[in-house]
Amino acid sequence: MYKIPKVQVPMDFGVQYLGLPSHSNLRFVLGNGEELLANSMIMSFNSPVIEDMTTNLFQHTIHVPEFTKNAVQCFLAASYSGGIADRISKSNFREVNKIAHMFEVGWLIEGCFGYFKTLTFGMETDNFSEQLYVFNEAMFVMKNLKKRNYIEIVIKGFSTRLSETRYFISNYLNTAPSHCSAAHLDVIFEIAESKEYILLEALVEQLDKSKYSISSNGRYILNKVCSIERLRFTHKSLYQNLLKKLEGIENPSGEDFMLILKIRQESQKKSKIQASIPYATIPNLFHDYEKLKSIGDIDSLFKFLVESPEVTNCYIFYDAVAIWLNQKGYSSYAQFIPEGLVERFAEHKHSRGWKPLSLHYIGADTANSFNRKIFENMNPSLITYNRYHRIESTRGYTPDELFARNHDMKFKFREESIKECTKKGDCGFILRVTAGSSKKDNNFDIGLLTETKLYPDDIHFHDESLSMIDFIHFTLDVTENDGPTKDPTFPTVSWDSLKVTWYGKPRKDAANKYWSWGAHRFHKKGSGRPHPGDRYRRGQYFGDPSAIRLRPAVYYFH
Repeated sequence: MYKIPKVQVPMDFGVQYLGLPSHSNLRFVLGNGEELLANSMIMSFNSPVIEDMTTNLFQHTIHVPEFTKNAVQCFLAASYSGGIADRISKSNFREVNKIAHMFEVGWLIEGCFGYFKTLTFGMETDNFSEQLYVFNEAMFVMKNLKKRNYIEIVIKGFSTRLSETRYFISNYLNTAPSHCSAAHLDVIFEIAESKEYILLEALVEQLDKSKYSISSNGRYILNKVCSIERLRFTHKSLYQNLLKKLEGIENPSGEDFMLILKIRQESQKKSKIQASIPYATIPNLFHDYEKLKSIGDIDSLFKFLVESPEVTNCYIFYDAVAIWLNQKGYSSYAQFIPEGLVERFAEHKHSRGWKPLSLHYIGADTANSFNRKIFENMNPSLITYNRYHRIESTRGYTPDELFARNHDMKFKFREESIKECTKKGDCGFILRVTAGSSKKDNNFDIGLLTETKLYPDDIHFHDESLSMIDFIHFTLDVTENDGPTKDPTFPTVSWDSLKVTWYGKPRKDAANKYWSWGAHRFHKKGSGRPHPGDRYRRGQYFGDPSAIRLRPAVYYFH
C-alpha cells in the first residue's frame, strides 16, 4: 500500500491562497478586533501549538492582541510560503520572532536567528544605531524569551572588533538612561571581556563630560572594574588618570566617597600579576594546519575561515588561503581561484571591521595565485600602503638561536600616541621566547614582555603599547648564505615575510638535528628526516643551518 509521505516544513503551500474565504477556516483576531484568515491544516503543519489548538481543542479562533497586523501577516505568509527573507525587517523582527516562539515554529525561529546574525555581523564600525538595535533585541530575547543565544552572537560580533567595541561602549554609556539594569551593564561588561580598559576609557570620558560626578551606571561598572587586578598593571596610566578624576570630585556622596576610597586602596596594593605574568602571549600564532588539510576545495575553505573563531584579522585569513593553495599544489595556477573570490574576501573583511593587508606583506609572496588575483583586483579596502608598521627585530638568529634557547628579541618602535619620551634607551618592546625541544615541541612560545622592570637599559616599554598585542602579525625574514660559512661563489638570497600562522609550532626533525616551522625546513634538502607525523606535501628548504639567518618581524596594523 502506498504511504503518503509526511509533510516537511518549511514548504511552499502557495501564499496566493492565504486569506481566501474558500480555503480559510481559522481566524487570527488582532487587538482592534480585525480578523486575518488562514487554513488550519497549513498552520498546523508549521506549528505544533496551533495543531493542538485546532485538532484537540477544536478552536477556530486564535486571539493575538499583543501583535501588530504587520507581524501577524508576516507570520502567516511565512507559514504559507516557507520563507521570510523578503518579509522580515528590523521594524517587525521582534514581534515575528516572538510569535514564532509562542507557536513553536522551529524553522521560523531558526530563520529569525539567522536574520539576526546577518544584522550583527554586518554592523558598521561607526553606526551606533545599528549596534544599539542588535544589543537591545538580544536583551529583549534574553528577558522575555529566556534565551541567551542572541546575546552570545552580539558578544561574538564585537569580540574581534576593538574599534567597534570601543565606539559602542563609549556611546552606550554616554547616551543610556542614568539607571540601566544590572543585566544590561553585565552584558556590556561581557562585550568588553579581556578588553576592560575600554570601560576605563569610557568612564574617564564620562567623568569629563559630567563635571566629575559619578552616574549610577558608572558606579556599577567602577565596582566591577576596580576588582580586576591586571588593569592596574597593564593600563597603569589610564587607571591613574581615572583615579585622579575621581579624587577631583568636590562633594562626593557618602557612597561615592567609599567607592573612591576602595579604588585608592586597591591601586596601592602590590600586584601579584606583575610577578606571576610578566608577558602576554601573542594571540595570532600557532594555528593548526590539520584544520586546513582535510578541506577539499576553496569554497569549503572560505566557508571554514568565515565561520572559524580563530580567524580574527585579514592576515590570518590570507595566510590560510596562501598555505592551503601551496600545500594542495595550486599556488601557481590562477584557474584554481574562482571568479569573485577576492570580492568575497573584501566583503567579509568589511563585515568584520578588519584592517586591510599591508602591500608589503602580500607583495613578498610573488608566486601565489591568490596574491596575484588581489593585485589584479586592487580592491582598495583590502590593501593599505601606510596604515601599518613593519617592525623588524634588531638582529637575526640561526635556527638554534631562535628556537632552542630562552631569549629576548628586541624591536625598536614608538607608538604614535607617545609624542615625547625622556626615558633612557630606545622606545620599543621585547618578544620573549620560551625554547622548544624535540620531545615537547609545545613548549615553544612567544610573548610580549610587559613588565617594564625586566627591560634592559638600551630599550624600554610604554604601557600605551600593551594594546598592540591584539594587532601584531608575526612573520620571519630568511637570509641564506649569510653566516660564518658564507660561500663567496654563491649569492646571498633572502625571503621576506614567511607565512607561519597556520604551521603550528617549530619542531626538530626525527633525528633531532634540524629545525622546521611547518613546511619551512631550515636545512638542505635531503639532509634532514621528516619528524614523526610530518603532514606537509610541499616544503621549502633553506640550505646549511649555520649559513641561515632568521630575522623575526611583526606587522602592526592599527
